[in-house]
Amino acid sequence: MTASGIFAQLRAILRFFSAIVAIGTVLVAVPARAQRAALIIANSHYANAEQLPNPASDAQLVAEAARAAGFGVVILSDLTRSAFDRALKDFREQADGAEVAMVYYAGHGIETQGRNWLLPVDARLNESRDLRYEAVELDAVLETLALAQRRLVILDACRNNPFGIGWDFSNRSMQRGLAASEVEGAMVIYAAAAGQLATDGKGDNSPFASAVAGRLAEPGLLLQMLGPKITDDVVAATSGKQRPWTSSGMGGKEFYLIPANSAPPVARQKD
Repeated sequence: MTASGIFAQLRAILRFFSAIVAIGTVLVAVPARAQRAALIIANSHYANAEQLPNPASDAQLVAEAARAAGFGVVILSDLTRSAFDRALKDFREQADGAEVAMVYYAGHGIETQGRNWLLPVDARLNESRDLRYEAVELDAVLETLALAQRRLVILDACRNNPFGIGWDFSNRSMQRGLAASEVEGAMVIYAAAAGQLATDGKGDNSPFASAVAGRLAEPGLLLQMLGPKITDDVVAATSGKQRPWTSSGMGGKEFYLIPANSAPPVARQKD
């Protein structure tokens, strides 16, 4: 073989190995699924109900705390019913197998016959029977998190029923707040106890959102104690007028989002 032929073969071999290295670089650059995944939803601008001033700023505050606690965060706002369903379906991929999967929802919510519903911004409810067609039930949120190791849902939705005028409340529909019911296998933190209202506070953030953000990335706080600590903070901030309630169905061994005397984990997935 001539010298030129040998050099040609060497160049071909070098190009082959360069391609392999490039492929490896691309593979390394693909972000891994976050071990902790958070979906944060803020519904403020309702087409057929009272506008809410705080959800957007509350969601941003909680998102910052979630990132500090090592969550990969998806934050969305003003979801219609179809967009809400799509967001839950898309988030399922992040939640499956996650160490902790969390949904924080700020917006309108309604309870009827012991079932809690979250309201998309395009909901138009003439009576309680319309809920199954125009609202998102809490069970759908919990199903989205079904394959996560730990499920956490935080509901800042304890407000007056914005569609209650003309409804027949003899069917056990609540005019205010949500039903604080036990949920097996998950922790659900409600902004207020059953039938009570959550306040928006006097600043940009509600007392509940401020408490959630303050505790979520606290070093040395057991995840199982997150709800009770948030309750203590809100009760103190509102002079006892608002008392969050926690369904503490999350079992398993003790778990810290951030162990004491350690730096917060780094979220591996961006928005």
